Amino acid sequence: MIKIQATAETLESKGGLILAGKIARNAGLGRIQSPNEKNAGTIITSLFGLLAEGKTDFESMAEKRGSLFYKEALGLSYVYAKETVRLYLEKIAADADSAIGQLRESSAKIIRQGPLHGLWIQGRHYLPVDIDTSPMDNSRTKKEGVSRTYQGYDGFHPIMAYIGKEGYLADVELRPGSQHCQKGTAAFITRLIALLRSMQRGGRFLYRLDSGNDSFDTVKAIADSGKGHYCIIKRNKRRESDEKWLKRAKRHGKRIEMRRGKKTWVGMLPIHPRKGGEALKDVSLAFEVTERKTDWKGNPFLIPEIEVNSWWTNLRCGAEKVIELYCKHGTSEQFHAELKSDMGIERMPSGKFAVNRLVLAVAMNAYNALRVLGQKSAEKACRKRHKRKRLFKVIRDIICASGKLVRHGRDLIFKMNEKDPALAVFLRLEASLGCP
Repeated sequence: MIKIQATAETLESKGGLILAGKIARNAGLGRIQSPNEKNAGTIITSLFGLLAEGKTDFESMAEKRGSLFYKEALGLSYVYAKETVRLYLEKIAADADSAIGQLRESSAKIIRQGPLHGLWIQGRHYLPVDIDTSPMDNSRTKKEGVSRTYQGYDGFHPIMAYIGKEGYLADVELRPGSQHCQKGTAAFITRLIALLRSMQRGGRFLYRLDSGNDSFDTVKAIADSGKGHYCIIKRNKRRESDEKWLKRAKRHGKRIEMRRGKKTWVGMLPIHPRKGGEALKDVSLAFEVTERKTDWKGNPFLIPEIEVNSWWTNLRCGAEKVIELYCKHGTSEQFHAELKSDMGIERMPSGKFAVNRLVLAVAMNAYNALRVLGQKSAEKACRKRHKRKRLFKVIRDIICASGKLVRHGRDLIFKMNEKDPALAVFLRLEASLGCP
């Protein structure tokens, strides 16, 4: 039978904050400035530490009050009370654009600290950039900006941009729940392109978006960005006839026999996005038209089913490759789930929209820090093929590493059990992150 006793020794169950704090210092989170609050860097870094643990409420800051480990792990000059953190964040949010701009730059620095894998298309390397919106359920609250989303509940409707196969969060923007996904997207992409250029000069980027963003302005924002920027955007069929599309596909497409009773035609058409008298000549249309005369069991339909899918793209490759690349865009739904479920970034902590914008920007930094730790921990064992580690496993295996905090002279030492399987990974991660 095990007995429970109290001890005066300093035991910590969130040892991974040492590594997260190192990433934050390398990215310069503590140097973020605000004209309204001189301790902006300390407040934002304190919030970063909570979010890295998967905690989003200000009440959790009360647990860190007086914690020497939390203070030293994140390099804080002081650990403020939860009421002070909330108050100071409201002051910083009075000029939120300035702070969020600095948080975007620090997030880019975090991404540069980790491995970044892309796609190979016809012998050329491209970094995938998946842009999508995802509603956040904040129902039964009276928070500013909460309104009806297309999912049928009240909440926010942010837009996210993920980069690389790993799914680093390149940029994020909090939006009211009722805002249409296309509104402001062209400006979001223009800002994103400038950010990506600062991260990787001279590279090729492949932007993938859903049919909700089928707009001339969206395609133009990418196509006019110059060499190295390519897109695959799902086209909205609108009111076009399925029967006419089937005739067109049979005339211009390549037939693929899927199964008995199901035929598919794929191909490219010299159709370009148009608005007024302007046309984007470098962008063509890839299509996939499927005709089903029987179901998968072989039962015949009274009337054949016709399914039409098409995409705008300026890639110089076949339609089958374009379709294959777009299908991989669905992985971004998993990235949404990791942000909202694994980290708990769904029900925003503040009643003020500007504060929640700031919190989401800090969460972007915490998300990327966890992603870097996860990818670096899996990198050695998976050199031959890319493997992504989910964020809840990173929080469970790395952030929640337990140990004992000991003061030796003027030094603080975090001791882990020599038989702990996480020790080798922990030491390797610490060495790879270098000195802040």
